[in-house]
Amino acid sequence: MIFRRRSVVDEEQGNARTARQRTGSPHSPGRHRLDVLHEAAEPGRQHLRLPVEDDRTELDLTLTRHEITLVEVTPLTEETPEWWDERRLLGKVPG
Repeated sequence: MIFRRRSVVDEEQGNARTARQRTGSPHSPGRHRLDVLHEAAEPGRQHLRLPVEDDRTELDLTLTRHEITLVEVTPLTEETPEWWDERRLLGKVPG
């Protein structure tokens, strides 16, 4: 398996300018608006597990207009014990 992390900056994600415009383009933003702008400046992130077949994996990427994306690919070693049941974590008893 492969772990894929994708960081995206485009017109919506990782774009403090868009957030500033949507908050009324304040000349001197208050503490709350500054927090919003700092949060908006963080890239959007996606995490996936991808299968490996014949020492290859397939990345399917579609970029939006003016998008910049960074893809980090890391080999993954499964460490989950065989007895682990994710449903139990959420209080769902296996039937």
